[in-house]
Amino acid sequence: MSAPTGSDVVTEPASRPDGRPPSPRCAPAPPAARPAAPAHLAPVDVVRVLTVALVIAVHTVAQQPGGVRLAGGALLTVMHVSREVFFLLTAFVLGYSHRDRAPSRWWKFWRRRYLLVGVPYLVWSAVYFLADGEPLRPAGRALAGFAHDLLTGAARYHLYFLLVSMQMYLVFPVLRRVLAATRRQHGWLLAGAAVYQFGVYAAVQQASALGPLPGWLRDPGPYLPSYLGFVVAGGVAAWHAEEFLRVTGDRTPWILAGCGAVVAAGVAVFFVRACWLGQAPVAASAVFQPVVVAESVGIAWALLALGLAWQRRRAFGRRLVRSASDASFGVYLAHPLLLQGLLAASAATGLATAAGRLPDPVVTAVAVTVVVPLTYLICWLGVAAGRRTPLSLALTGRPRRGVP
Repeated sequence: MSAPTGSDVVTEPASRPDGRPPSPRCAPAPPAARPAAPAHLAPVDVVRVLTVALVIAVHTVAQQPGGVRLAGGALLTVMHVSREVFFLLTAFVLGYSHRDRAPSRWWKFWRRRYLLVGVPYLVWSAVYFLADGEPLRPAGRALAGFAHDLLTGAARYHLYFLLVSMQMYLVFPVLRRVLAATRRQHGWLLAGAAVYQFGVYAAVQQASALGPLPGWLRDPGPYLPSYLGFVVAGGVAAWHAEEFLRVTGDRTPWILAGCGAVVAAGVAVFFVRACWLGQAPVAASAVFQPVVVAESVGIAWALLALGLAWQRRRAFGRRLVRSASDASFGVYLAHPLLLQGLLAASAATGLATAAGRLPDPVVTAVAVTVVVPLTYLICWLGVAAGRRTPLSLALTGRPRRGVP
């Protein structure tokens, strides 16, 4: 989940990943001047911060008083893309970080990645297991329940992402080899990834009607094959990062217009399903539907375009955005615990009952404009404090501040 570190200016390597010479507009640097790591991509920080905000918004609206009604469902249809954007982003960052430096010993890559993600996954699974008030006796049953949570990412509704990330790390060397082997056919690879991803989401929608299917289509959340098309797309974008970023910066108005079109299509599909087909709003706004594939790509690309536009305008608040990006993984890990506390407090004080009587758009607006920023801020402050303790790695997925 972390972006590469270094300069905020994208530099072109002395040799391209496909072995071709660099573009004439950028001469190769002498060996001594080559950076030890890829350039840091400041626009990626913007994408990460905004995507975490979308995640918090999804979980806030989905649990708001009165339940998910039309306004909340329409908004969820758009915000649900946060998971797909994260998989695109993770694949892009991994691919960009390792594009020009093929490690000869992948176990070093795995050791670092599994330490930064696996340890927080174990710790936060235990935290949420205890927060749910699960009985600890008999011990055998409690351990079996906890083991099930670890295997399925079910300790809390957001931990599936860490489980899928660890699967992504496992196969990343294979993905990198595929990208290298198909470097002259990346257009076809992208087309295949799109067909695959649309097909998977369509199959998930029809899982109950297609007879016996693999278990991952019936519960697709915690399995990498459910998002493989996004991972491939992120890897291809990373392979051509310089050109991709240039085109994105040059075509920002068109990208934003395309994003608006696919978002409008997604909302239209929601209202057809909810108002015409009679589905409950929470079902009509489900993640795994084909229109979400188009929404995810459109929104991810638009967020990157906004990040590039922000960078071109001298990146106002650069240090603040970088700090929020650095804390984003910890915020992601902790925010459901804070939401659980807020829900309990609102129920105990009668606030939830009173809010449930308000019109749906009002409740949804308050959830997005008040609860989401407050949750983000409190978790951010908590992560900043945690980074200064020996528990930093376990709680935030980052080494203790000041420790290399």
